[in-house]
This record gives sequence, C-alpha cells and structure tokens, in this order.
Amino acid sequence: MLQMLMYTVTAVVLYVLSDRILVALEKRRGKPFAARSIAFFIIIMVLSLSVFEGIQYFFADVLPNGDGAVNTEQAEPIGGPMPTEPVRSSALPPLDVAE
Repeated sequence: MLQMLMYTVTAVVLYVLSDRILVALEKRRGKPFAARSIAFFIIIMVLSLSVFEGIQYFFADVLPNGDGAVNTEQAEPIGGPMPTEPVRSSALPPLDVAE
C-alpha cells in the first residue's frame, strides 16, 4: 500500500513539474511548440524513468523484494499451466484434411 501511494504522489508531482518545464521552455523560446504534446511526453518520460529508477534504488528497503514479493519463477499463470499444444476451435476443420 505504501508503494502505491509513493508512486501515485510521484506521478502527480512529475506531471506538474513536466508542465512547468514545458511552459518555461516555451517562454524561453518565445512561442509555443508546434508539437506540444510530444514535447510534454518526452519531458515526462525522461523524468519518470529517472525518478522511478531512483525510487527503486534508494527505497529498496521499503519496496517488496523479500518474502512478500512475488516470485515470478514460482508463480503459476492464472487459469493453470499453459497447454503444450495450441488449442484449436471445434468450428475449424481438422488439420489432417487435405483440400
């Protein structure tokens, strides 16, 4: 629960910060960018990747990585194990029929 709150607050802060950076860049440039949404996306993407990596690095003790973490190697897929052969619809003709 704590990590959900931490990531949500971080995302809101990143959104506001990205908007302010974009407005500052447009003021410095003297006119708005033609592709404003793309510039905003690039700013928020770079900030998000760096901040979330920093959170994982600096808050490793808060984030689950011990007994409470999900071990993907031992986790079974929802619905049971994957079939070894592909499932074929009964509406399709059998594969061994030559046309």
